[in-house]
Amino acid sequence: MSDHSSRVPKWVWVFTPTLAVAFAGFVLYLSTIPASDESGAVRQDAEEVFQALQQQAVTPPVEKPNYEFYRLLEQQEVKVDKVKEYVSTPKGTPKRYSYRLQVASFRGSADADRMRAELLLAGMNAYVESSTVNDSTWYRVYVGPFTNRSKMNKAQDQLAQRNISPLVLKTPLAADG
Repeated sequence: MSDHSSRVPKWVWVFTPTLAVAFAGFVLYLSTIPASDESGAVRQDAEEVFQALQQQAVTPPVEKPNYEFYRLLEQQEVKVDKVKEYVSTPKGTPKRYSYRLQVASFRGSADADRMRAELLLAGMNAYVESSTVNDSTWYRVYVGPFTNRSKMNKAQDQLAQRNISPLVLKTPLAADG
């Protein structure tokens, strides 16, 4: 049984000498091919490059430009016209804005009232406004108004905790005076 497992298959005995003979034939074929003219072309290119480099070495270096403007600037005087001093224009009082958050928009008033009640229970100043768009009445739920942006941001954070992403509406307040 061990005699059968150590035997080499017949195809290996046929394939190995065939491969060795083919390799030897290929090497013999390569030795009979005449050398190409590429080596001559490479030599000729190398000689041309070498000659060009020798010519560059023989030619005198290019004269560097003479920059005289440094001396010329010292001798010249630049006159600058007198200009009035810049005065900043006052911006006046900053504009004030009123902010409100549109929380939701419903087609039914019952849904809008339910959302308003939830927000009122959460301690927010919520109200509902109705508007007609394309012959259809929408009930929009708002929180606000806020005159302070930080209070509006706080309300926005509370809405975000309830998974509500409000729309910020910014309205300029009438100027005092």
